[in-house]
Amino acid sequence: MFWPIVSSTATTLAAFVPFLFWDSIPGQYMAFLPLTLIFVLSSALVMALIFLPTLGSVVGRKGGVADKASAVAYLNAQEEGDPAELPGLTGVYARTVGRLVKRPLAVVLTGLGVVVFILGNFIVQAGSMRTEFFLDAEPEQLYVFVRARGNLSPGEQYELALEAERRLEGIEGIKGYYTVAGQPPGRTPFDGMGAPPADSVARIFVEFEPFGQRPNGRLIERRIRDALTGLPGVIIEVRPFQQGPPVGKDIQVQLRSNDAAALEQAARRVRAYIDQMEGVTDIEDTLPLPGVEWRLDVDREEAGRYGADVTQVGAAVQLVTTGTLVGRYRPDDADEEVDIRVRFPEDDRDISRLDDLRVNTMNGAIPISNFVSREARQRIDSINRRDGKRVLMVRANAMEGYAGNILLTELRDWIAEEVERGAIDPRVDIDFLGADEENAEAGAFFAGAMAASLFMMAVILLWQFNNFWHVVLTLLAVVLSVIGVLLGVMLTFPYISILFLGTGVVTLAGIVVNNNIVLIDTFQRLRGLGMAVDEAIVRTAAQRLRPVMLTTITTIFGLLPMVFQINADFSNGTLSIGGPASEWWVQLSSAVVWGLGFSTLLTLVLTPVLLGAPSRLGNWRRRMIGRTFLDGDAAETPADDARPHPAE
Repeated sequence: MFWPIVSSTATTLAAFVPFLFWDSIPGQYMAFLPLTLIFVLSSALVMALIFLPTLGSVVGRKGGVADKASAVAYLNAQEEGDPAELPGLTGVYARTVGRLVKRPLAVVLTGLGVVVFILGNFIVQAGSMRTEFFLDAEPEQLYVFVRARGNLSPGEQYELALEAERRLEGIEGIKGYYTVAGQPPGRTPFDGMGAPPADSVARIFVEFEPFGQRPNGRLIERRIRDALTGLPGVIIEVRPFQQGPPVGKDIQVQLRSNDAAALEQAARRVRAYIDQMEGVTDIEDTLPLPGVEWRLDVDREEAGRYGADVTQVGAAVQLVTTGTLVGRYRPDDADEEVDIRVRFPEDDRDISRLDDLRVNTMNGAIPISNFVSREARQRIDSINRRDGKRVLMVRANAMEGYAGNILLTELRDWIAEEVERGAIDPRVDIDFLGADEENAEAGAFFAGAMAASLFMMAVILLWQFNNFWHVVLTLLAVVLSVIGVLLGVMLTFPYISILFLGTGVVTLAGIVVNNNIVLIDTFQRLRGLGMAVDEAIVRTAAQRLRPVMLTTITTIFGLLPMVFQINADFSNGTLSIGGPASEWWVQLSSAVVWGLGFSTLLTLVLTPVLLGAPSRLGNWRRRMIGRTFLDGDAAETPADDARPHPAE
């Protein structure tokens, strides 16, 4: 079993090699999994081939077995006797394979029917399945954004934050919270939250009690939302802390154009449609916030006649606004200087004073209204550009119980219709970012990783088997395992995690081929000893049933604690089920369990049958060729010739 073990380990490692070249943020996040498995499997190979046999010779049982006669009879039955006469499950399996190997077409059609049935049902249900890029895990912290419009002073923003804090008091499961009103100075707990809404005036970071000492995190989130509902004049947004690679909100529409008017019109249409969509919450955009800014246009020619210039106008306007800088002062107990500014008394600092301002010229004090016009315009807080074009964003989250990917599909279809009928200017480029963009990139990587893994596996298997048909049979287990994963998704998965499920499928590809390697290697060895095809198939099935089942069962049972989220605290002697950390590995482990279990059941039937398919196909071709020759000889023989044909 030296080469089967080496090949099995090499094919498993081949599945993880592409992950080392995944250089995106999700790839760097998941890089520890393939690195760990590569080191563990490499050391396990050395352990299995060298140390375990040596340890077995030292600590193993010495001498013969208790019932030598029965043991010899059993071994002879495996190597020389009839496998169908073996007792127990092995004998039943050998007899079943002996019957099925004579009906390859029926077995293949049955297996194909099962695969098509599962695949068809999955395609029907795929459109209604919820997908997440990373996970929809129970939150342990979350952010609360207090959003308000208007020229609020820092004191008014602080009062809104205090009111939100008062409503959080008494909610079970909250350990504490950290609040920032206005613009946060320096580093805060909000640095990793992503872009906050542009109109947020206060941010609250809420931390929950440890798991087991509080209610479910999703229940706490619902209670926080209910408690903060109804604050007058503000919008409350509750955003759970994103674990793993940050992707932002479920729906993120990016609009880009050099035509500012067309861009703003398109963004407002998209925002209006999202506002009326069912199941959407936490809607925000980067459109200019409502507000007025006053534009002062200086007629330079007219100002020159009065002997005034723009600098004088600016200094005069500052007396009404922030004040004119006249000097700086550094107190003895401070390291930084303080600006000294001069401006009008508070009662004289309003917009009407702009028309009464005067500037000193050679001709005396001249009202600036003689050469300055004042115009009210829409306030523009900032102008963002990407790839040389102005950009606006519209973002939203899916409510609990709704699938963000389904809502995104609805929005994408509506935008396509609007562009087609000309309601949205075609000069506006519209893209979908966030989870949708990351899902597409991750899907492309997993497809490439699977192709690269299968190619490397094929090279390794061809080097071992030197037979293309046997390589195809071995890789058939990968296809069957994917069908098993789809079955598990339909039956048990509440949603699909693209990152973890994709990783599980690629990981599974390196594991499931091991069973076929063991079966086909034994078949080739028995054929090399001169056994007939059917006899070699049945004997292979009988000899390798136990190692195949043991490998599968131990792998599945090793993963079941992660599937059922069982946590063992050995120091305190307790077991618990569930928890935020345990949710991380459910999809990956479930993919391996379903795929390995399903593929093993079909592999134990299909692989032995397909091993004999080339031989039976060759016999069928020889019979057809023989019949052709017989028919040709019969046509040339006279009708009254009664001599039998030599072949008969």
